[in-house]
Amino acid sequence: MRTAANMIYDRKTGEISAEQVYGGRAIRFLYNTTIGGVCVAFLRLPVVSKVYSVTQKGRRSKKKIEKMVNAYGIDVRHDEFGSFNDFITRREERGFERDADVLIAPADSCLLVKPVSKGVFFSLKGKSYALTSFLKDENLAMEYEGGLCLIFRLRVHDYHRFCFVDDGCVESQRSISGFLDSVNTAATGKFSLSSNYREISLLRTSNFGNIVFAEIGAMLVGRIVLANSGKNFRRGDEKGYFEFGGSSIVLLLKKGVAEIDGDILAQSANGIETKVAYGERIGVKRTD
Repeated sequence: MRTAANMIYDRKTGEISAEQVYGGRAIRFLYNTTIGGVCVAFLRLPVVSKVYSVTQKGRRSKKKIEKMVNAYGIDVRHDEFGSFNDFITRREERGFERDADVLIAPADSCLLVKPVSKGVFFSLKGKSYALTSFLKDENLAMEYEGGLCLIFRLRVHDYHRFCFVDDGCVESQRSISGFLDSVNTAATGKFSLSSNYREISLLRTSNFGNIVFAEIGAMLVGRIVLANSGKNFRRGDEKGYFEFGGSSIVLLLKKGVAEIDGDILAQSANGIETKVAYGERIGVKRTD
């Protein structure tokens, strides 16, 4: 069985196109065949991703860099890196929208916005996913009823570093154990973010209230590295990075704190992700 490709909207060109998934054939085999399902049971174990990440830090992995640079038109000199992981976790100078009333994207990614209603923050193929299960905290989940869930899906070739979206401080931070499935719902036919390993941070921000910022591990992601060890942060400060593999970030906003840009909402309503860049405007603070 073949699953439909993710459709992605490009804000710059206004075009909608099907995603070319890195390793898409392998992912479809893993999640849509009996033999593949047996392999997934093994590959989704965190220890497997840790072992695999070691191979991506070796000199032999460098040969993969040129292939990805050419396939996706990435503007870097691929001979500057000692390994594929060095390339994936590279640091670049990135700008960001500085207007305090603007909500920015934390990463290069494909964005889908969903309302939180009756405790549900995502639905796929008739199955609903409860926010309580994702957060493992019923009281915290109730605070975001009527709010918004922003899902930023990073692909393998996306810039793997991510930033804070506003000034503020870290109220709390915790890890939730889980497996490591692919986060590409079109290729897998499943929504794995609520069962994957994840880091959950509660951020008290200056302009958007208390935000839940969650990093989700994915299959063959070596690890999630949180770079900011202090409590206070500024908009655009690096929060951390993912090692090899595509992954996701989930932001939860409370009811009435932000208005997401109309083009993003329109595409999300049709199940189409919007391509966004690190630091790019995706909405504004609500003042009414």
